[in-house]
Amino acid sequence: MVFQFSLPEVIVEKPEPIRDLNIDTQIFKISQEMRDIIFKINEIFISLLAFRYNERQELEYNKIDLTAINSEILRQTEFGCNLPPPNVVILESSGSSNDDNEILRAMEMYRKDFSLKENDFLDIYTDEAIFRRLIKCRNKSENIRPILSQWHTSKDMMSALVTLFSSYRIYDLATALELIWVAVGAAINIYLQKSKIKIEEILSCPANEKICLRIWYLYYEWFAIWKTHLTGIRCGNYELQKFGLAAFAPLFPAAKKSNYATSVTHFLANLEKYPLLEKKLRLCASINLAREGHYPAFDEALETHGVAYIKQNITGNLCNQENLELQIKATRGKKSNRYVIK
Repeated sequence: MVFQFSLPEVIVEKPEPIRDLNIDTQIFKISQEMRDIIFKINEIFISLLAFRYNERQELEYNKIDLTAINSEILRQTEFGCNLPPPNVVILESSGSSNDDNEILRAMEMYRKDFSLKENDFLDIYTDEAIFRRLIKCRNKSENIRPILSQWHTSKDMMSALVTLFSSYRIYDLATALELIWVAVGAAINIYLQKSKIKIEEILSCPANEKICLRIWYLYYEWFAIWKTHLTGIRCGNYELQKFGLAAFAPLFPAAKKSNYATSVTHFLANLEKYPLLEKKLRLCASINLAREGHYPAFDEALETHGVAYIKQNITGNLCNQENLELQIKATRGKKSNRYVIK
């Protein structure tokens, strides 16, 4: 599936500049921008809680929920993706996604469809499994440049948090993770306000002191980083997506998610290596298909408006390859009538 946009500016620079990466290149880091975002989120909690003392000198505060937090975060976030909704083109599928040679053949077919020249890059969003295969394909065709899909990555970031913190019983209600984050953030700020101490004092104390609060605060901070990445998707803000992923990346190997650890490393390295790719992503980091403030990621739009529809309309013997391909083509034809095709 292809989403066709008219970018607000023409990006043409031949040959495309390439940065050299070396041992001093930092792709994993909690940048100052990310620290500023975490600080802003904490200030949002404090503002909405509105601490005050009553006549009896008892500390009072407002009860807050996820809706209030989300609304305020969005209000203070710069929106990107200032583009009209795209045209959608449904491409022909080809071969097996489990065969490296078939994937490479499909990429070359797409290059011809888009009339790309020999030295032009084919930038393509893929899920993590296809991303790893395309990394291997680059040994044969260096001008294929995969982009790690945002939505699937965001889901695995949350999965890593569940893996790392579930043993501390933080996730008693796994289906209400964001609500738990609000409760944790509120509880930490209430505790700090009542005890009149700073979080730095808690984090610097011996490990056996206030261990529960330390763990809850770390969960709160890492969840804020994930929240930043997701907010970047929903607002079409490329910087938020990159800052969040670069800060969160070291948690993938800690959670034994080796595939994502490898793919995220390659992806962040590509962002540093190709400045023109970053410039494109800043203009179009998400897709304007939905309501303002809720832009879907590229792979999310594909899954929601493409793959899910096909899955719902496939019947019969799925082991019959010919029958399966015919059903997919027929379903895709029906689906394409819902879009403007160029």
